[in-house]
Amino acid sequence: MADGAGARRIAFLDACRALAVLGMLFANMMNVFLRRVPEVLQHNEGDVLRAFDFPAPVFQFLIGVSLVLFLHKRRTGGLTPSRARLTAVKRFVLLIGLGIVLDSAPALLPMLRLTEGPRWGVLQTLGLGGVVAAGAAELPDGAVIALALGLLALFFRGASGEVHHGPVAALAFVPLTLAGLLVGRGLTAGAPRRAFLARAAVVAAAAVACAAAARGVGVPFNKTIGTSSFVAIATAASVAFLLATAALEERGLPFPGWLLAVGSNALTAWVLQYVLVYYPAWIVFWSWRRLPLLPGMAAVLATLAVLSALTIALGRRGIRIPI
Repeated sequence: MADGAGARRIAFLDACRALAVLGMLFANMMNVFLRRVPEVLQHNEGDVLRAFDFPAPVFQFLIGVSLVLFLHKRRTGGLTPSRARLTAVKRFVLLIGLGIVLDSAPALLPMLRLTEGPRWGVLQTLGLGGVVAAGAAELPDGAVIALALGLLALFFRGASGEVHHGPVAALAFVPLTLAGLLVGRGLTAGAPRRAFLARAAVVAAAAVACAAAARGVGVPFNKTIGTSSFVAIATAASVAFLLATAALEERGLPFPGWLLAVGSNALTAWVLQYVLVYYPAWIVFWSWRRLPLLPGMAAVLATLAVLSALTIALGRRGIRIPI
């Protein structure tokens, strides 16, 4: 992700990232506030494919797209390719560490009776994908494709556990980040627009073919364990989502400033949900019965508005969680 003073920002990428993180937050907030989440709004339901299963994979994919821009900026700023990759790896390792701290905090609360050690979660999975993608950043397209296909084959029927609950299982989502890396190579300065569109089209077509092949032999769409069919179809959906926001920008549609601000500070919004939502729910209201649909949805939307506003305010003051 381009960041810092004077950096070139790509509006449709920020908009896509904002919509992805808002979708992730919305899905999680429903589980916090609603007594019963309607089926159409549920996610992580095993072999049932839901619309809200896609925001997290989209964000995972965008990590790879943003990484290309991050490395390009560092190289043009004078860093060697290896030094630029090392800088990216350090950021992703710090992201993993931050996620472990945030997800492990409940273990310190006696009322929750949690005794397990360090926990794995979404930030850690994102960071792991970034580390692998950074390591592959200088490889030719063919080698990156081979690595992605190898991981799809390794986790053909999914990981042995939940993707967001362990580092080994989280490898099942890494092909998403590698696909983002391939598409992002068409967005570097000087690359013609047709290069981005061509890469996006090839990755999307290949992902649909992989999803169809896996589904054809009985592999279910399961986000929870990251089956190959789900990862492939989520890759195609991620490319389509990015292309949709790019098309809107191409048609001259101005994205709201607040949306772009959330997108450029998306990880801050994700971290704030722990401080403003999860921790109060775990510590103060850990035994509450939650809310009916209408007041619950009102609480979800109000919380999203607060998280977005605070994210933007902190970003304007230079307080943010960078990728």
